[in-house]
Amino acid sequence: MTSAVRRWSEGLVQAGAEVVIAFDEGKAPISGQGVSWTKVRHEGPAGLRTPIGLKEVLRGADFLVLHSGWALHNLRAASTARKLGVPYLLEPRGAYDPHIVRRKKLLKKLWWAAMERDMVTHAAAIHVFFETEREHLEALGYTGPVVVASNGVERPEGARWDGGTGGYVLWLGRFDPEHKGLDLLLEAMQMVPRDDRPTLRIHGPDWRGRKMRVRRMVSRLGLERWATVGDAVYGEAKRDLLSRARGFVYPSRWDACPNSVLEAVSLGVPTLVTSYPLGRFLASRGAALLAEPSPEGLAPGLRSLCSARASEVGLKGAKVAAEELTWDQVARSWLTQVEALH
Repeated sequence: MTSAVRRWSEGLVQAGAEVVIAFDEGKAPISGQGVSWTKVRHEGPAGLRTPIGLKEVLRGADFLVLHSGWALHNLRAASTARKLGVPYLLEPRGAYDPHIVRRKKLLKKLWWAAMERDMVTHAAAIHVFFETEREHLEALGYTGPVVVASNGVERPEGARWDGGTGGYVLWLGRFDPEHKGLDLLLEAMQMVPRDDRPTLRIHGPDWRGRKMRVRRMVSRLGLERWATVGDAVYGEAKRDLLSRARGFVYPSRWDACPNSVLEAVSLGVPTLVTSYPLGRFLASRGAALLAEPSPEGLAPGLRSLCSARASEVGLKGAKVAAEELTWDQVARSWLTQVEALH
């Protein structure tokens, strides 16, 4: 999310906006794209820290953008903005998906009734990545303005798919097996006949100790020969891993607009998705292969991903990313829609 916020901000500056990113801890990144960074004092324990120095930053601002959902810091920031008469826009980034709402359902129900609903009701608009996410908001009772703009992606100069010289299928993401469908993926791998079974590399940061659970799953399913669980990769190492992959797979049970998928598609890597909003968008344009989020759906999808036809899908994906999903394009669309709210 941090990288996406930075790229959104740079795109908005290119579109003519003045952007200030308020942050809590750490050192502000060096940015040569005209974005200002302002450290704002926060208080509270880890996980519950809230901004207490926003008034000075917000004075004279036209708009406040709040990221994520179900977050105490958003409640405090929205309250401060309302007192100062500054309109705010929520960017929940999939946080109001019904699957997320059902996680810790009772706690979220109480939180919604006590705090979140009031913040959502008073928002100038809510930003979603795709039109299909509007129904998630309506399920919560929100029928106000919506800004629709996907995350963007930029293919690094000279980087592109090399045809799959590495010979492996790749997954990159956070190790949340239920959310990201890693259990479905591994069970699908087991269903593929041994002679047709691809090598699978799974890389990313741990999440609440779930990486060890995935390792145990690989062992339980007898996939040690075909599946490896690795560390998170970044920068040039990640681009190299993507460029040499035979294909990319991202089989989430639910999701919104995963950046890993955008990165893979932008390089022309043949990509297998499930029916989250970005996956449906890409599949509708022939830019990705679509499978049902189940072992039975993913198993033939994996075989298709390694077929001759898959390279054509990869080429189409790179074309769609370059023509419809650059950061400059999505930022201009976002800014035009937000300006129309005034």
